[in-house]
Amino acid sequence: MERVIDCPVCFDVDHCFEEIQKEFSSFLCFKCGFMSDSRYETESLRLIENLKSSPKLVQDLKFLDKKRNITWFPAVINMGTLGIIFPEGTKKNWGWRYAKVIDIPEEEQSKYDNYSQRLDVENAKKFGQYEFIEACKKMGITRDIKPDA
Repeated sequence: MERVIDCPVCFDVDHCFEEIQKEFSSFLCFKCGFMSDSRYETESLRLIENLKSSPKLVQDLKFLDKKRNITWFPAVINMGTLGIIFPEGTKKNWGWRYAKVIDIPEEEQSKYDNYSQRLDVENAKKFGQYEFIEACKKMGITRDIKPDA
C-alpha cells in the first residue's frame, strides 16, 4: 500500500510517499529526492553498513527523521538502460545529475572493456536540490498527470 506523507526533509506535502510492505516501509520524496527505509533506525546495523558503502556526499547529507527514528539519504536511482540519477557536489552546494546510457562506437569499445554502452557521466544533465522529479521526468520514469476535469 502506498500513501502520501509530509516529507521530514523538505516539508513537501504532495510528493513524498511511503510504500508499506509486509515487513517494512520504504520512503521517497520526489521533490527533494531523499529516501529512507523503516529498517534504517538510528544506530542499526543495516544503517551502519549502508553508511560504510555510501559516497561521502550521501553520508554528509544524511538526515535524522526524529518522528520515525530513521535516517534519510539522497537517493541514487539506477534504471539500467535508462541511466542513473545521483547527487553531486558538496554539502553546501549540491544538486542532482542524470546520466543517460549511450552507445560506444565499435572502434572505441576496447577502451571500455569491450562494452557497447556506457553511462554518459561527462554530459550528465544538472538539476537543483529540489528538482529531483525533473530529473526523473528526463529519465522517463515519471510523467505529469493531468487532473480529471
